[in-house]
Amino acid sequence: MTAQEFTMPAHDDAPNIGLQAESVHGDVTVYFLPPGARPEDKLRVGLNYLDGGMPRKAGELIYDVLMDGHNSSEAWFHWLLAVMSGRTLRQLSEEDITKLRSARSRLPLHRQDVWADGLRVISRLLDALDSQQPELRRLVHKELASLDPLLRERIVRHLQLFLSGPVEDEMWTISVAEARSAGSANRRADRVWRFFYPAPAAPRARQPAPIATTTRDIALTVVVTAVAASATGWLGWVVLTTGRFGPIAALLLTSGAAYLSGVHGIRWRFNVDRRRTKDAVHQPPRQRKAAPSGGFANRVDRLFTQYSGRYVPRGVDRTEWLKLTAGIRRHLRDEIVEVYRESRVSDKEIAWLIRHRVGDVKTRWTNGTLWAYRDQLRTPARTRAVVVLNCLVAVVCGLLVIAAALRQEAITGAVATVVLLATAWPTVRGWSRIVLESRRLAADQQEYDQRMADSWAAHERWKRKLADKPTDAEMAAWLDCDSRLLIDKAMEHYNLRPTDVIAYALIEAPAKPYVKRGRVRNGPWRYGRYELLVFLLTPDGVRQVSAQLDFEQASFHNLRRANYRFEAVAAVRVAESDNHARTFELALVNGELTTVKVTEASTDKLQDGENPQALSEAALDASGLTTTLHVLEGVAAEGKEWLQRERQRGRKREENFLSAMRDLFG
Repeated sequence: MTAQEFTMPAHDDAPNIGLQAESVHGDVTVYFLPPGARPEDKLRVGLNYLDGGMPRKAGELIYDVLMDGHNSSEAWFHWLLAVMSGRTLRQLSEEDITKLRSARSRLPLHRQDVWADGLRVISRLLDALDSQQPELRRLVHKELASLDPLLRERIVRHLQLFLSGPVEDEMWTISVAEARSAGSANRRADRVWRFFYPAPAAPRARQPAPIATTTRDIALTVVVTAVAASATGWLGWVVLTTGRFGPIAALLLTSGAAYLSGVHGIRWRFNVDRRRTKDAVHQPPRQRKAAPSGGFANRVDRLFTQYSGRYVPRGVDRTEWLKLTAGIRRHLRDEIVEVYRESRVSDKEIAWLIRHRVGDVKTRWTNGTLWAYRDQLRTPARTRAVVVLNCLVAVVCGLLVIAAALRQEAITGAVATVVLLATAWPTVRGWSRIVLESRRLAADQQEYDQRMADSWAAHERWKRKLADKPTDAEMAAWLDCDSRLLIDKAMEHYNLRPTDVIAYALIEAPAKPYVKRGRVRNGPWRYGRYELLVFLLTPDGVRQVSAQLDFEQASFHNLRRANYRFEAVAAVRVAESDNHARTFELALVNGELTTVKVTEASTDKLQDGENPQALSEAALDASGLTTTLHVLEGVAAEGKEWLQRERQRGRKREENFLSAMRDLFG
């Protein structure tokens, strides 16, 4: 065995940096088939499976449609593509050839529609398999070029590996050219990231606390006020009956000063309380026990940490920024946890809101309004002076009024004075609480309304960004283009043509660690990063190429290659856990082990009505693992004898297939 740059990453030891984006688009039902579905619905879902890179499932559904009597050209065209997709002619099963033979009398080649045109082009391509006539191949290329672009793209995508001989080499050249063009089509770089984000949950914020004063408090304050007013009124009446200017002036000054000190005093007290409350929000938080790992609160903590580290104002030291905003960020975190904890909303659905709230803190820091409330709630010295002076005037003049009343009516004046003194403070305190609570609620409600308006605006902006997310079929088509380009890169490196490759296998597995993944209802997971493994079986042995694919950027990294003889393959295994996660293992006789986790647990993030087994089968179909096992298990079992036996089996399958296709196409 010779190896070149061959080092498989130890996936299990990779650091767990956490998912940044994850989505299950439960509202997308392209793979959903209700019980008792009509043939038209089965055909539609079958075509979706084919476009989604799951040809085996597509073939099953479309064949059922055909056997139910739905004899459309479209169904036949796509069933043939599903049968041959992703396989070489030698990898076709006897069951598939039997199905082709049984369909011989039903193929609608005589029809004049676009799908029948596609069938005739497939027929021409298959006729050219065992033909050495250049004229026939030129005719096939001409007919393929004149075909509807959608049908041409599907034929090239699904039959590129199936064809053999000169046609295979020519079709592969066309296929690679299509992959280079289609791999970045439909604004892939601008749109692919949107697939990994779920629809944003509706924004929430902590509701303003209700007014703390109760009806009982108000009633008691009214009663006390009435008593105090009665005592004050009696004292005032006594002073007025004296007719003396001094006491009457003192009475008027007391009333005016009490009113002014009350009005401005309430404003002063409100500002003090409001500022104290806001200062508490910005105070460095106390140390407390971390939220349980894996729980909702813990995931929210990680999002706040992630976005706080990302949204640092320009020119500000990160450590200083995190230190000075620790209080407000803890307050925002606690609010998010409180308002969403009891709902079925995931942390990924509110990541946009956390990002918006942290971004708002950064914006207010940058424009200098984060602590603007301190200036806004600072009571002017003039107002404070007015309160203090009017309090002094009210006290002094009030004493003069009481003294004048006592001189006029000693006993009743004394009683009124005692009653007034006993009820004055409860009256002031009671009305202060009522007015302050009313103002507090009004201010809280105004802030709440403003925050919700800003949040809804951010929600709508995020929804508009995600509205243009790619379909699952587009994701599958882009991945197929990337896979073709990696295969071409492998063949180019080893100076191979498609006709030099006896069998081919490809595994598309999630790269570890990945930070983004998403899927539609009943569909396989799509990832932001993939681990692609290509196996090319040639007369000289196995050529293995592995690479990490940055799916968003459509770029390959960490390319690794290995060459080994057929007899060097010791074992090929697939370990499947109870939750349907599958791990592929390829062991060589020298002890080297290639291990790749191909599919994840199908029980993860299940939506209502989803079947874990069906999800597992869809993921398996999309991964290419079945074909890989079919190829490599034969190599592991037969060793160096595999090549000769596979050629014999291949010739027999080719003869059977060509015979079946001649019967099928007449």
